[in-house]
Amino acid sequence: MNITEFAKRLNLSIGTVSRALNDRPEVSAETRQYVLEKAELLGFSRNPNARHLATGRTHLIQLECPYNTQILSDQYLVELARGLETTAGAHGFDLLLHLGNHNKSKADVPAVDGLIIVAGAETTLSDIKSLTAYGHTPAVVISDTYPTELAASTSYVQIDVQSGVRDALKQIAAMGHKRLGYIRSDNPSDNMTDLAAGVGLVLTPELIIQAGVSQQQGYNAALQLLNRPRESRPTVLLSRTDILAAGAVQAAQHLGLRIPADVSIVGHDDIDLAALVSPPLTTISIDLPSVARTAMELLTDMIAERSGPAIRVLTTTLIVRGSLGRVPVLDQR
Repeated sequence: MNITEFAKRLNLSIGTVSRALNDRPEVSAETRQYVLEKAELLGFSRNPNARHLATGRTHLIQLECPYNTQILSDQYLVELARGLETTAGAHGFDLLLHLGNHNKSKADVPAVDGLIIVAGAETTLSDIKSLTAYGHTPAVVISDTYPTELAASTSYVQIDVQSGVRDALKQIAAMGHKRLGYIRSDNPSDNMTDLAAGVGLVLTPELIIQAGVSQQQGYNAALQLLNRPRESRPTVLLSRTDILAAGAVQAAQHLGLRIPADVSIVGHDDIDLAALVSPPLTTISIDLPSVARTAMELLTDMIAERSGPAIRVLTTTLIVRGSLGRVPVLDQR
């Protein structure tokens, strides 16, 4: 049946039924519940194409990860996407996922009401302008850098990773460590050397490894650092992601080193894996559910034209677990 026939069966106006089905505030909770129950009982379902024609909206949001061709193997992005999907559903939207950076012709791009863009180190303002059709599509960019220039109709959720990194470095220094090893992922321009020096830690160029993204790459990088002579070997490894840190744990155990008695290991992101590693990882936590909620609230407000572009900054925090301990006795000098 169509909506006219359905409304007649319920002895309600078409407008009331439509508002109830679309979760509009003009309808009471009792009427909305009644309409939804009757829709299920009578087998009535809304035609999404008709709704699109009537409202001009698709109720679709697309998640874009420019330059990341392995999103499904990146646990951080998987957990973020899960949070975004849950939050989108609570706002009445479905989430589409665009994998990687392969190009689509204009005819293949689905019509969406808005975009969530997870920016990487390579993502430029030009990329964001292109993705948003130069401001015609509302968008929220999730990034760990502060935007120097805002694209039209684009909000930002900035993840302040340095707040958590500072806390981690202070805790590492407070436990007597001096030599720090750093396993990078994809951002060679970070200022980790300066941050480490600020709390009295030694982070020389040879103690920094550009690893990649996989656990195996974290394992290989940690082997390079931990195979150094004892007098120049780092007593603690800081990894840019928990995945890399999990590889570092494997490398230390392969070399017969005890964690944290012989070497401490600290990760970043606090994904589910961090608590499952043995010993559980000390890590810099990003509150991914909060990131997802904040991004979706900004976007849905822009879609409904209740607000313009905005910037929200979310801090990171240190979670101390079993992989961080005091400096080994032989290295207390």
